[in-house]
Amino acid sequence: MIAFASRRLVEDESLTPGYVYHDPEDATLPPAADGRRASGWNLLVGDETDEQLADAGELLMPDLEWLVERYPAFGKIVSAGSEGRQFEWDADAGRYTDVGPSTFPGED
Repeated sequence: MIAFASRRLVEDESLTPGYVYHDPEDATLPPAADGRRASGWNLLVGDETDEQLADAGELLMPDLEWLVERYPAFGKIVSAGSEGRQFEWDADAGRYTDVGPSTFPGED
């Protein structure tokens, strides 16, 4: 399974995902050319501009397992079955805070 991740997160080991969310609709996307399927998980630094978010070149599709190993706190969210939720990194607490259901423009 793959996730969508900010290019900066993948390329810069010093960054922590500041905003992660699960989009159940992503899991219905057709498989990638190599047969891997989307997990629905999306990881962002959290300070991306609208232009960066709109640029497909700024998003990569790493393996979910690799992301879970790289970011253990994110792995806890995945293993907890937190589908359809969004989370923000709380650096003071050293963990993610659930900020509610994943909602997107146009959804009610």
